[in-house]
Amino acid sequence: MEQWGVLFRYRNYFYGVKSEARVLIIDDDADLRASLALYLKIHFQKVSAIGDPKDIHEALNQENYDLILLDMNFQTGRNDGQEGLYWLKHLKEIRPEIMVLLITAYADIDLAIESLKSGASDFILKPWQNQKLLAALLRAYELKRTQSKLRQYQLQQDTSALKLQKQLEQSCLNPQSMALLQQARKVADTEANVLLLGENGSGKSLLAQYLHSHSKRRNEPLISVDLGAIPESLFETELFGHKKGAFTDAQSDREGLVAQAEGGTLFLDEIANCSLQSQQKLLLFLESRSYQVVGSQEQRQCNIRLICATNENLPKAIEEGRFRADLYYRINTLSLEWPALRNRPEDLPGLAQYFLDKFNRQYQKQLQLRAEDMNALKAYAWPGNIRELSHSIERAVILSDAENLTTSLIPSKEKARKAQEDDHIHFNLEEVEAHHIQKVLRHYEGNISKTAKHLGLNRNTLYRKLDKYQIHYGS
Repeated sequence: MEQWGVLFRYRNYFYGVKSEARVLIIDDDADLRASLALYLKIHFQKVSAIGDPKDIHEALNQENYDLILLDMNFQTGRNDGQEGLYWLKHLKEIRPEIMVLLITAYADIDLAIESLKSGASDFILKPWQNQKLLAALLRAYELKRTQSKLRQYQLQQDTSALKLQKQLEQSCLNPQSMALLQQARKVADTEANVLLLGENGSGKSLLAQYLHSHSKRRNEPLISVDLGAIPESLFETELFGHKKGAFTDAQSDREGLVAQAEGGTLFLDEIANCSLQSQQKLLLFLESRSYQVVGSQEQRQCNIRLICATNENLPKAIEEGRFRADLYYRINTLSLEWPALRNRPEDLPGLAQYFLDKFNRQYQKQLQLRAEDMNALKAYAWPGNIRELSHSIERAVILSDAENLTTSLIPSKEKARKAQEDDHIHFNLEEVEAHHIQKVLRHYEGNISKTAKHLGLNRNTLYRKLDKYQIHYGS
């Protein structure tokens, strides 16, 4: 069945269509080189052969090869494969993008494993079946093309990210913002745990990206976790992963977010929304930098940089018993606080252009901000801070077809807010309170604990007010 799958996948190449791959054969057996080259020339555009690996540099200077078939033994009487491993490692040092397939007449599992660990794409035994050899070469070339595309994409992403980060720096003209970014640059290249503070939507996630992009881990993943969105029952499986069968719905192994962040940065947003039980688990993890996958007894070590964020007053939360003091000290080696957007109007034009450029690139448009657009942006208070600004500009970019943004979209929220305020003028204080409690309760889908926390009430006080205003909160 496997052979039929290979035949179907690469059927065009088996029936006369030549691959664009350039192949170099390195083998000291002249008869083998000749017969192998004769066969491969049917299927590949360029096939060359040399008998001595010492001629590799000259061959590579003459042609940019994609695939190399490399024999593992060249000296008479040697069959340990060490020559092949030496030249394999040398090739991966000077041309890491070339896919090297090792060929040998001596089968040895340990040798095969060592060759694959050293960077070989495949390990082929003599004598081979031509179709299997061809399939192995085509697979290696397909993998090379995929890796090349990924490198190009990563380079484009890195270039775009650096450009946007530079633009972000240029956007911040407010003295507080400039001082904050200067401090962020100093701490970015360290391993210190950073706590980001500020109102909802003030740009804490943007600041986390900035810290990561200026750190030693910039080429590794940045994994963001909204702790407020993780139910307590799923806290461990989301962060640490689980093994198949660990619980009823665990149909397969699942990698946790900590493992995904390995070598990079783990950004824990809304950390104040963790329950005390989850805070205890988080503290143990941060103290030991180790964890257990749910359903496994194995203790795994991790290598991550930690950044946390909250809009809560954590010292106050500690006084009220809602947040652990030891966890606070663990995550707060250094804190950075974004001021609200309304308190740094100098940053608005640059931030607006920053988001416009970002979404122009994302949606492949070339929209521009006009003077009237900027006046509308400046006239609005932006209670939702940078997040609201970002969403507003993204929506405008999506809905605009001409060269300019649809200006009516941005200030419309202000009109809606003013209309809502005018309606509340006709309510007495109790009606306003009841209306607000209902709104927050709907936002948290009837969750009493989250509603009470948001309103700054304890649960018993909230229950009394729900009964007083006859607000339905059960199923």
